[in-house]
Amino acid sequence: MDCPGEEKQFVQDYLDRIEYTAYDRLVQLCDALALPSGPVLMEKRLVDVAMRAGLNDFTLAKWQAFLALRQDFSEAVGISTYELLPGVVDATFRL
Repeated sequence: MDCPGEEKQFVQDYLDRIEYTAYDRLVQLCDALALPSGPVLMEKRLVDVAMRAGLNDFTLAKWQAFLALRQDFSEAVGISTYELLPGVVDATFRL
């Protein structure tokens, strides 16, 4: 965190006040399913981020929240979210 304490507090206060919409949650889901090569299995994306940024005390809880988010959207649309993503298998397993 490379910003002054008052800026961090401003951001924290803002995040504590907002209520995430379905659109906000969809954007989070899309981010958790994407690499520059295209859509991938969420687990691949999460490991990619962990390898670049490292792990911390919140990593497991964040991963669980992302997996729950994917499950929520899969249930909402009635099929796996992966079925909606063209090329997810190719992008996931591309060398």
